[in-house]
Amino acid sequence: MMKKLMMLSAMAALMLGGSAFAAGVDDSTVKIQAPQGSYKLYKGGFDDYANGYALSNDKTIKFTQSGGRYWARLKLEDRVELFPVAANTFATAAGTRIEFRDRGEEVVIENFERLPMSVAMKETNVRVVAAR
Repeated sequence: MMKKLMMLSAMAALMLGGSAFAAGVDDSTVKIQAPQGSYKLYKGGFDDYANGYALSNDKTIKFTQSGGRYWARLKLEDRVELFPVAANTFATAAGTRIEFRDRGEEVVIENFERLPMSVAMKETNVRVVAAR
């Protein structure tokens, strides 16, 4: 009798645990991991990009470096950290992708709407470009 009771308790625990796991599968939230440390820049590797750019959507963005960290800041907005993911390419933790071309003469920003802005954009997958 005791064995049967323990077995039924174990089965009930497994069933409850399984249903909790199944509920997690339907969860609609998405977690984005910051791509930290996926690519290392050589010393001075950000120098060509540390500039201000007038973007195609009439906004201005400035890229800076502080120690071994890289930042982007839209005019009058909070700055956001950039993580190098490939040569000439950076990403934010929120999923904005920034690619510098022609030694920093041109910048292409994918998912621009994911940058910190005081006025939220309604559009998604926004691409903006700039050339100096």
